[in-house]
Amino acid sequence: MERIRYGLLSPGEQQVYRHFQQVFARYGDRVELGEEGRGVDAMKVAQAVLGDTPHIAYFDKTQLRVTSTFLGGQEIRLCGAVPPQRAMRMAQELEGRVRAALGRIDRWNPLTDYDRLLCIYEYMQDTMAYDLRELQACRRLGRGPSPMAHTAYGTLVQGKGVCDGIAAAFCLLAQRMGFPCTVVGGRATFAAEGYGNHAWNIIRLRSGYYHVDPTWDLNKKEKSGEYSYEYFCVDDDTVSGDHLWDPAEAPLCPRGDMSYYWRSRCYANNLTQLEELFTRIARSRQRVVRARLAPGIPVPEPAEQYLGQMLSRSAAAAGRRGAVRFRWNGSTRCFFGKLEEV
Repeated sequence: MERIRYGLLSPGEQQVYRHFQQVFARYGDRVELGEEGRGVDAMKVAQAVLGDTPHIAYFDKTQLRVTSTFLGGQEIRLCGAVPPQRAMRMAQELEGRVRAALGRIDRWNPLTDYDRLLCIYEYMQDTMAYDLRELQACRRLGRGPSPMAHTAYGTLVQGKGVCDGIAAAFCLLAQRMGFPCTVVGGRATFAAEGYGNHAWNIIRLRSGYYHVDPTWDLNKKEKSGEYSYEYFCVDDDTVSGDHLWDPAEAPLCPRGDMSYYWRSRCYANNLTQLEELFTRIARSRQRVVRARLAPGIPVPEPAEQYLGQMLSRSAAAAGRRGAVRFRWNGSTRCFFGKLEEV
């Protein structure tokens, strides 16, 4: 299977990448680079390997330490590494959970590759939780009490993770279904909290690459109780509204044809189309309203209230009498609403 980040490295970096793989395969606690490591950013390569091989989970990924050796090489200590026997048991536990997850998804009978990816997304939103305590500790102290929350093991086996662990879990399940996928790191801003370190995925579907951020959609599901797809298979332009990354460490994702909103006919090119979409959904008696408005279309301020009133009018015209709840994400141009019945 394609290793997405490996393919973006130089020949020298690829050699170091393979060296990391050998150490990880035997559950080593340090990576020693001699001549092959000279002039190579070892941390960059380590993150590329971990992005492409999401099952690695036997050390604290937040505490990699790089030092120079006496002969001019580099040594990367894998802090918090557990003994090999324990690491093998963890790998077996993770494999068991992956098989159980794929078995459950298979029973949902997804018919297409796109449906299979959606099922992974919904499975994760059903079964996993965000580890806010770990995030707060990492922000305050630089490390937290739950290092496995940063791995697929923590997210799939223990049921809780932060962004890099949630992204690793999605990557692992997608790879096991045959999709080339990797974890990418950068910075992102969630709500009004400002930019901070973040991790998400890039996946190849058919002939294109797409961004997927399972963490932010999982968080939205926890708040609303409904599945969220705002960051599912989106393009560079869409995700760049609130995500930053090094373009040299990720393939281009220029197409938006696989986003949930485009494929579900919930995409509006202007406000008139958006109101028609609201009306169609209200008349269909659906309770959940999802829509994305095309970039560059101005919305009168305050935008969230304006769009909420538009939905309320459409609901009233369709005879819906319950409360209307809504939120607007100006970065992704996504609107979410719920029409409560009386």
